[in-house]
Amino acid sequence: MPSTLSTLLFLAATTTAAVLPRTTPPQVATPQVIVAAGGGPPNTPPPTNLSDTGTKVFQAVNFLENMESAFFLEGLVNLTSHWSLPEHKRKHAIDVISKVQAQELVHVQVAENILTANNKPTFEPCTYSFPATTPEEFLSLANIIGSVGVGAVINVAATLATSDPELVGGPASILAVEARHDAFFRAAAEISDIPNPAPFDTRISAGYALNLANPFLVHCAKKPDFALIPPMKMKALPHAKPVTGSNGPIVFTIDASAKVPSGKVSVGWVNQANKVVYTDATVSGKEVKTEIPAGLAGLAFAALTGQEKALDVNSLTAVTVAGPAPVQIS
Repeated sequence: MPSTLSTLLFLAATTTAAVLPRTTPPQVATPQVIVAAGGGPPNTPPPTNLSDTGTKVFQAVNFLENMESAFFLEGLVNLTSHWSLPEHKRKHAIDVISKVQAQELVHVQVAENILTANNKPTFEPCTYSFPATTPEEFLSLANIIGSVGVGAVINVAATLATSDPELVGGPASILAVEARHDAFFRAAAEISDIPNPAPFDTRISAGYALNLANPFLVHCAKKPDFALIPPMKMKALPHAKPVTGSNGPIVFTIDASAKVPSGKVSVGWVNQANKVVYTDATVSGKEVKTEIPAGLAGLAFAALTGQEKALDVNSLTAVTVAGPAPVQIS
């Protein structure tokens, strides 16, 4: 493990900022990383007939996996230096997160190999700032980031099924691994000792995934093109439980830049494989009050909107006034 951490720290310190087509991708997945991850990128040649849609998909994967690997690296550094946990829990967390971090770097390498084989630009890591100053905050944020990652990869597979169907197998295989990561962090963050709160994970759009990543970005040489949506956050719960439960009132705060419609406003709820569910909302200043609809489970995503016609997450993304806000239902 020390050799793996040293390698990852070296990679983080020597990253360049250029975003240019390459004839050879950078070797993010070094031999040490591959050993720690349990394997490297597929040993078959990357496809060379990537569609324009497929290019955007893998550039978003490249960008988001860079952020995830940086997040887990920061957590590892803190866990091995000054964060305090019971020794057995700390050692177990370091062992698991070391493998998670290495696997994220392999996923970065896969995306970069595909983009480079098609003479498309790749994205170097940004400078990030993560709001986690304690192990508890890190593990809780890891659960949210992991769930967002799972939802984004579901969207990747669904999009490629239409644009580049021969490439669906790779993201489908990555999705299973990301779900295992998320199950660990769900337990480690003491959300619940049940790793599978719902029969389906929740798909989110690329736009939602990139907007959820945006608050962590300090400086990027280049980012994927995406429409910025004013953020919306759930207000702290009035109890110590980490979940809201289904049904009951909930309050969000929205950014001052949100352009709230003058007429009826609603909150659209994205959860599992269901169509969007809407609840009436009232907006007062920066506060949004609504009710959690019945029948939700796991992690849901809430978005303020001025309509109730969008039935899927990609349609809702286009008409979102503020959001999305992750809500841990169960």
